[in-house]
Amino acid sequence: MNQRVIDLAKLSRERDLYEPSVAVEYDPMDMALPEPIFNAKRIIEYILAQPVYIAEQNRYTGMLRFRNDVGVPADIFHRKGHKHFAEAQSSFYRKYIDNLIVFEWQHSAPNYQYIVENGIEGSLKDIAYYKEQYRFDKERYQYLEGVEYVCNGLLAWSEKCARAHEDVAADCNDEARKAELLELAEICRRVPRKKAETFYEGLQCIIFCFQFLPDSVGTIDRTLWKLYEKDIRDGVITRDEAKDLVGEFFVHLSNHTPAGHVHANRTAECHFAIGGYTEKGEDGFTDLSRLLVEALMELDIRRPAISLRWTKKTPYEVLRFMLDCERNDKNKRFAFVNDEPRIKALMDICGFTYSDAVRYTMCGCNEPSFPGALFMGGLTVNIARSLTNTLYNRTCDIIKCSTFDEFYEIYREELKKDFDIILDYHDKFSDMRSKDINVLSAFLLDGCIENAKSPTQYGCKHKIGGIEAMGITCVIDSLSIIKQFVFDEKRTDMAHLVETMKNDWQSDSDLLTEILKEGRFFGNNDPLSDEMAQRFTTELYNITKDRKFRNGAGILIGTLAGYNPHHMVYGSMTDATPDGRYKGEGFMVGTGQAGGKDRKGLLPLMRSLAQMDPTGILCGPNVCNMMIDGLLMKNDEYFEKVCLMIEEYFRLGGIHVQLNYVTKEELIEARKAPEKYRSLKVRVSGYSDNFVDLGDQHQTEILNRTVKGC
Repeated sequence: MNQRVIDLAKLSRERDLYEPSVAVEYDPMDMALPEPIFNAKRIIEYILAQPVYIAEQNRYTGMLRFRNDVGVPADIFHRKGHKHFAEAQSSFYRKYIDNLIVFEWQHSAPNYQYIVENGIEGSLKDIAYYKEQYRFDKERYQYLEGVEYVCNGLLAWSEKCARAHEDVAADCNDEARKAELLELAEICRRVPRKKAETFYEGLQCIIFCFQFLPDSVGTIDRTLWKLYEKDIRDGVITRDEAKDLVGEFFVHLSNHTPAGHVHANRTAECHFAIGGYTEKGEDGFTDLSRLLVEALMELDIRRPAISLRWTKKTPYEVLRFMLDCERNDKNKRFAFVNDEPRIKALMDICGFTYSDAVRYTMCGCNEPSFPGALFMGGLTVNIARSLTNTLYNRTCDIIKCSTFDEFYEIYREELKKDFDIILDYHDKFSDMRSKDINVLSAFLLDGCIENAKSPTQYGCKHKIGGIEAMGITCVIDSLSIIKQFVFDEKRTDMAHLVETMKNDWQSDSDLLTEILKEGRFFGNNDPLSDEMAQRFTTELYNITKDRKFRNGAGILIGTLAGYNPHHMVYGSMTDATPDGRYKGEGFMVGTGQAGGKDRKGLLPLMRSLAQMDPTGILCGPNVCNMMIDGLLMKNDEYFEKVCLMIEEYFRLGGIHVQLNYVTKEELIEARKAPEKYRSLKVRVSGYSDNFVDLGDQHQTEILNRTVKGC
């Protein structure tokens, strides 16, 4: 890659590349305007007041950020200026309700394909058409006027960028640089106004629009494939030149979260996916997919994160190439997802057509989303609460049970009660968010113009959402232990088990030792625990299959904790459980196993994981972290075995995997002497971070993961 881009990447880790934003004085009479027009007017006045970013030899422009004092709703990801969201955040974010529910963030994936192929002029034509359709509906008509104001304002911003580059070019004595400045000025007058005609224009179009919904960049290998293929074929650009453009593109995406920001070292501020099924049912990994990965590997930047969408038609060489990049990526930016169960879930549970389902992408910390849609998540729950309610609040009922099925039916009642509460809160939180009107991000989200409704108010065409459930493995293991020890092998009775747990295992430590030593825990390809996992996930599906979120989305469930250690906090508030967990001990994050309970190695764990969810209900924001011995991973023969095992894991139905290649000894030493391990990166939940920068709870959870050999 061009040394200039590598140097720019290094500079982006040291300081902010963006121009400092400036405040704007607004006309107080704006308050007399209808809310959508008020928002649009002030947003555009703010944008047009910002300085144009022109750095030495820079090939992109239009980058800016929104200040907290703008006073109106800016982009729908950061939610700056979203008054009602801020109120909900103040009251509920990281504030746990009844050890069951906590308010979380939401993600989105703009439809860059539409803007690249139609330009903002295409959106303005759509607005004109729907304004005519809604001319007698004052509220919707005014919303479209606000979006129209934004679109015209963004074209004015692009023109300002063009003029600024022409002004700099006029005083430039370097003819090569002068030509670059004038070329970029010309591009700014074409995109995003009109459709992109070249690969470079496509990238500039995306980076320009990224500022107005700075979240996932979707499936850019698909968005830009035709432009890339045409330019390479016609000799407009070489592959190396394309890689340089992609590299600088990534640097600016990464620097949208500036150096020094609290999240600067994290990977989840931007995410995209490559590969996956096409509408024709073929694998979509192309030369552009490979080029994107190569460019990312040549840059020492924290973002963007990347997911390979694996299919049954993905060549083994592609999977091996991606895993080889992953094991050599010190920034831990790679994850792997399986199209087979997820596309089926999007069709069966969310009601997508096949041609729509294959367009899904990843955003944030591994939330599945759809180009042009919001991922309506934002609720993290304690799935183990219903189990402890069954054990501690309904003791009199469960000690009368003569079979496991009788016990399970009581547990099922409690699980359903909790889900009634969970879904009610999810809709209430969504309603709180919906009180804000967003006009800035609407042109990037499908359906908002057609429906003349804000994306916050369920205006998006495609509906996708999910719930993040903490404690799933704890529940599966606990149910397995109850069936094994109480009903099948009769090693203890229910009354004694509950009493021992009430005493936090102190009254019968021998029983605890026996459970930990001989319990049939999940992750060992054991028929009992695997069957319990399937029964539990099927129960989740049955409870939710006939229900929808307020926005109409089908309900998907995942195991993602995000940036906050919800799994540890919920565990700290939860009583002892039959799997041998002490009162207050944290849950593990994601699916999988921890604490040495996966005794048989990597392949049995993968087989258990692959078959745990026959319904696809866990195809929401799911995450599976695997800790593999870092010393062994340097051995090519061992690495080949891991590649083959992961391919088999996906063929059997596994949904997701991301890997850590470290030794437990390294982590222990890093905890003792953090100054010596500043650059040690680990996968946390759906993101990566410096191990020594993590809080104690996150460090403890990672240390408790089992380091696996073959």
